[in-house]
Amino acid sequence: METPYRQAVADFSGFAADLVVDSGADKVNRPALVRAFRDYLNANDMSANWEQVEAATTEALVNTLSLLAPYPAGEKQALLEAPDLKTRADVLVALTEMAIARTSKGPGTTLQ
Repeated sequence: METPYRQAVADFSGFAADLVVDSGADKVNRPALVRAFRDYLNANDMSANWEQVEAATTEALVNTLSLLAPYPAGEKQALLEAPDLKTRADVLVALTEMAIARTSKGPGTTLQ
């Protein structure tokens, strides 16, 4: 039947894990994520409520930091396109470490 609008039959089965709470959290290097977050805050004279950070689920922490991260659109897009929580966390840590290196004023600090 012809309609005045497009129709599609989509298969979202590849995203079934997205509906499972904290899916993939056990694969995330949470200590590295928290360390990068802490270092970023210290480098920018900022603070956080560490009790709440520690109490947050890994999924909530990764997704919230990804959402709030002050990165340009291209870097935010990389976070959005990450296929799973571990990859998103790894990209977030890498972006955060690069941001720290850019803002660091210590001697011998270089980006390579």
